[in-house]
Amino acid sequence: MANEILDYFEMCRRESSSLQRGMNFDVGKGYSVILVSVRPKAPYPDRFEDDGSTLIYEGHDTPRSEAVPD
Repeated sequence: MANEILDYFEMCRRESSSLQRGMNFDVGKGYSVILVSVRPKAPYPDRFEDDGSTLIYEGHDTPRSEAVPD
């Protein structure tokens, strides 16, 4: 499963859970799940560096507003 990229529905099926946006801490199995998209035109500039060992994550669960658009 290392370096495997799953779509949302497959990930929820494997976890037997309806995962929410952003970070899902301790999903009850001793680990956490972070939802990211590295596809072109993704809404956040998430990316992997250092041959995939480092994740740059933008914090998707921050609500946007007129005062805080980004």
